[in-house]
Amino acid sequence: MKSLFTAGLVVAGLLPTAPALAQSIDIGPGGVRIDPRSSREREYDAIRREERREEFREERRDAIRREERRRGLEDDLPPPRRY
Repeated sequence: MKSLFTAGLVVAGLLPTAPALAQSIDIGPGGVRIDPRSSREREYDAIRREERREEFREERRDAIRREERRRGLEDDLPPPRRY
């Protein structure tokens, strides 16, 4: 019986252990949030989110500048003639 128990422990020690399923558990006012991503993956996501936010800001700035130029050009044109 001892040898069977010892063999079982050896086999269990040789098997790879399962990784933790939750890398982050947050408890807040919105409830419990479980995040299975690693800290590196969360960091990459934060970087991507910031890059997307900056791209949106640049696109918005460009759209505002185009609109200002368009309005400036319209102000420089003489008024249309009425017949």
